[in-house]
Amino acid sequence: MIDIKAFRITAALFLVLWMILIFTFSSQNAEVSSETSGSVVQKLCEVFYPDFKEVPAEEQTDIISSFQFIARKSAHFSIYTVLGILSALTFISYKGIRFYLRFAISAAVCLLYAVSDEINKYFVPGRSCELRDVCIDFSGAVIGVIAVALCARFIKRLYARLV
Repeated sequence: MIDIKAFRITAALFLVLWMILIFTFSSQNAEVSSETSGSVVQKLCEVFYPDFKEVPAEEQTDIISSFQFIARKSAHFSIYTVLGILSALTFISYKGIRFYLRFAISAAVCLLYAVSDEINKYFVPGRSCELRDVCIDFSGAVIGVIAVALCARFIKRLYARLV
């Protein structure tokens, strides 16, 4: 059997570490943040656009800039999807709380963190605090929470059939 206490501690530890990772990225000033996302977009362009390196430097910069917004918002969504998964895994083992309430708490934790993350950005040079980002973050988190809830429900039903 699974040691519930060890599971809870491990899940909570990963949740906190992921929150620290998000905070670290959010605390980067605008220049560093743009360089980070720009380098990711550049690597993706090199992979999916075979002749990218032969394109003139000015045109490469334009291509990277045009995809940077999508890359940044996709990063918000996916990073918070992982946060939602980790949050749901942290609260899933609490049997004293109704099944769906555990996931509502998980989603609420993610929403509060998304809001605090955007407030943090307000104080970082060149960064902005945007409601749009909170919505993207929370959407990703909800997808992560729902994925864990569906998997848990599936495993519970499968186990009930086997026993």
